[in-house]
Amino acid sequence: MTLTAVIGGQWGDEGKGKIVDMLGENADLVARFQGGANAGHTIQIGTEETVLHQIPSGILRPDTHCLLGNGMVIDPVGLVHEIEEITARGIDVAGRLHLSLLAHVVTPLHKILDAYAESALGAGAIGTTRRGIGPCYADKIGRRGVRVHDLCDLKTLKTRLIARRYEILEQIPLPLPEQERLDHDLEQFYSAGEQIRPLAEDTVRLIHNYLQAGRPILAEGAQGTWLDVDFGTYPFVTASNTIAGGVCTGLGIGPNCIDQIMGVFKAYTTRVGGGPFPTELRDATGDLLQERGHEFGATTRRRRRCGWFDAVLGRYAVLINGFTSIAITKLDVLDTFPELQIAVSYQDGDWALLDQEKAVPEYRTLPGWQKPTDGARRFGDLPINAQRYLRSIEELLEVPVAYVSVGKARHQIIQL
Repeated sequence: MTLTAVIGGQWGDEGKGKIVDMLGENADLVARFQGGANAGHTIQIGTEETVLHQIPSGILRPDTHCLLGNGMVIDPVGLVHEIEEITARGIDVAGRLHLSLLAHVVTPLHKILDAYAESALGAGAIGTTRRGIGPCYADKIGRRGVRVHDLCDLKTLKTRLIARRYEILEQIPLPLPEQERLDHDLEQFYSAGEQIRPLAEDTVRLIHNYLQAGRPILAEGAQGTWLDVDFGTYPFVTASNTIAGGVCTGLGIGPNCIDQIMGVFKAYTTRVGGGPFPTELRDATGDLLQERGHEFGATTRRRRRCGWFDAVLGRYAVLINGFTSIAITKLDVLDTFPELQIAVSYQDGDWALLDQEKAVPEYRTLPGWQKPTDGARRFGDLPINAQRYLRSIEELLEVPVAYVSVGKARHQIIQL
């Protein structure tokens, strides 16, 4: 058994794509187990930046195969666009992409429902990407979803979606131009469905063949622990299980197949969209973190909210995921700060995890290093205060730090 799961320890955007790309050098298969086109993994190779939404980060390694698991919700139009985009960059995907027949499919109708629900919430909007992810998962649980398998019989699928279209338009009175746009989007959807159909296969047997042969596998998650539909800051969460437990249900493997679980954390904390954020900095310090970290969502380009590292949330993420090691990203963003803070507890105890709107963090203040770290290639190359900062996180989370990222490039990762 040689499967390593890579999981976000915060609210997503931790830099998982870069860690998976790095680990993917020695992986034969990278398997994505949940989420859809609402995710965004940004990877920089040389001067070229690639943003992936549905295709696993391993696609940038020429000999690595990529699996889109049954726990995902697939946007066929977006997937075709992604394939075309990376093919145009000279990346050969032929025979390397494997799409689960059991994965559910996002239709244009789901996107209509998503946008309508967000608009109806007004100031209380959750902050979804409006990519139809939540309504697609809702249809899955409601036992009326569309699966990749259904793309094999488009005639029957069209009949189903025509009926669903009329049902939705009775609830949401779209203006005529938007109805015409919807009809166009549905035709585009059917065309894309035909294009991705050759990728579909029994991925459960595929991944078990890799496991039985002892070939190295990476399981890649989207979003992060605190967006998990069960354990996150509900209702400001995504619609799937982002934690390590989702690896099993999202790929069709048993817990005993997972050897290692790596948690990925930023050296500080960010969040996109609505919802509580105990360590958020609504001041010049937060603005500086946002500016230095270039904190914009990879999928929506929305400005990310920024704050100090929260070890309370971190410990809970370790608890429910069972992290065996962690990676810390974007350490270099903190290079200019004279002092740094880490939330080590909440004033009213850890019960505030269930009501983070009322959580008041208690901080440990640490001295900054005010020296560049982007040139460090070994732990000993880092300024002593940067080393102490990392060791403080390690001590508070009680999990060893395995990797530290000090820049966007592939070579700017320190292995401890």
